[in-house]
Amino acid sequence: LADAIFAQDRNGKAPEELAKDFLNPDLGVETIEDALSGASDIIAERISDDAELRKSLRARMQKSALCESKAAKEDEDSVYRLYYDFHQLVSKLQSHQVLALNRGEREKLLKVEVVCDDEPALQLICRSVFRKPHPYEKQLTEMAQDAWKRLLFPSLNREIRKELTETANEQSIATFALNLRPLLMQPPIKNHVVLGFDPG
Repeated sequence: LADAIFAQDRNGKAPEELAKDFLNPDLGVETIEDALSGASDIIAERISDDAELRKSLRARMQKSALCESKAAKEDEDSVYRLYYDFHQLVSKLQSHQVLALNRGEREKLLKVEVVCDDEPALQLICRSVFRKPHPYEKQLTEMAQDAWKRLLFPSLNREIRKELTETANEQSIATFALNLRPLLMQPPIKNHVVLGFDPG
């Protein structure tokens, strides 16, 4: 049924008519709604598994998505108060902000989410899935919406958050090493040469 809905030529049949040919009580497909729901899930999975589409959507999110945070509890003061009403483009987040947001979220003091305009993402998905005019444009658009909200956005959201965290960790380690080196290299006792320290 999923392949039939993808096909450009519907031969005058509505999706409900096509679904009748795929009813199979032995497989749990007892009604037209069951058949259409199954086809919708299959198509949404196919859309979600498209590597090129995922790459395009990830690039769009990295460029235009916003990272927002709010206080998890009302009227509770904490070291994270700067992030109680925070909005910043993902592409402009600083490493210390990413680490602070992650800590606040871990400590259940912040609610952090990446938000993205759904409409451009949906248009991008639709362009990759079917050519207009398509006999099942309405149904495929609904399936594209399902793929975006249920599969693609949550998955890409996790990928972007993970990437931000890894980059922030690397930068914080590099900064720590840069600051530590001069501290370790300075003479421990002024005007004296020290050959070594006795740990005892």
